[in-house]
Amino acid sequence: MSKALNPQRRVVGDRTVVNRDWIREFTGASVGTAARWYKIRLEQPEEHRHPEKERIDGSDFYDEQQFRDFYTWFQQEKANKVLKADPELYQADPEDVVSINTAAKWLGFSGASAIRKYLKDNPDYFPKPLAEPVEGPTGRMTPGFRVGDLQDFDRKRTGDKLGKAGRRPGPQPGAAVGRPSALEEALAAELSARAGGEPLTATQLAAQYATERIDRDGYHPGLAAQLSEQHGGPQRSWEYVVRTALAHRPAAAPARSEADRRAAVALAALRERGDIRGLAASLAREHGGSPDVWSRAVNAARRIADPTT
Repeated sequence: MSKALNPQRRVVGDRTVVNRDWIREFTGASVGTAARWYKIRLEQPEEHRHPEKERIDGSDFYDEQQFRDFYTWFQQEKANKVLKADPELYQADPEDVVSINTAAKWLGFSGASAIRKYLKDNPDYFPKPLAEPVEGPTGRMTPGFRVGDLQDFDRKRTGDKLGKAGRRPGPQPGAAVGRPSALEEALAAELSARAGGEPLTATQLAAQYATERIDRDGYHPGLAAQLSEQHGGPQRSWEYVVRTALAHRPAAAPARSEADRRAAVALAALRERGDIRGLAASLAREHGGSPDVWSRAVNAARRIADPTT
């Protein structure tokens, strides 16, 4: 279950400041997007820059007016990057019908495949073709579109980047405002606890966890599943995080032997729980494998912990 937003506004002298949850509610941005706006603030024009954070009662706040100025500039920048429509689009009669190829050309797309992808991945984003196909440039019958529908679509383009499914970031119809990803939901508490330091996205924090585990225990095929169980979030998300961590640390890619890995797990358990009776059996239940195998791992861990034994 996603953590509910807690937007706050406070008056400091003659200014109003807001927290990041207020920013997310106001803009519909995700945790990662809101953090990135702040992280790259020095790359933004000084007169339109995202405000610096102010620490108040243990939480970060931002000047509201400065943020509104930044967001107005940001929206305008996106609008300026919108693909420019061919003037022919508005010279045509709104009731005319054109082929999918002409529609793509007039809207500035690379080809008809872009429209087909929108229709397949997100039918509500792009105007639906008419029931009757029309003749395309090669003489083949192809989907046709009403010019007026294409003009309406072009007027609504804002410059927001589209995701894989053709959805825009921010609030979606019928969805919670600023709904975080499954990984963001799983790491929300830790991200909140680290809010006073350098802003991190959920993926960056997950990469830290994965790198720390690889440094400590080495890589093994079940690492993503273990991280998913320990920190929450889908295993497939952690598999991506682990692959990325390994790609940036080629020296860490070779896996330890299973015996070395079990010894490292047993050593961590020894230090955490002490040399208790039945430790090998407990590790076998927790990690799989036979008690005999884990008994050897516990003995190896004892030798590491106390080389004189």
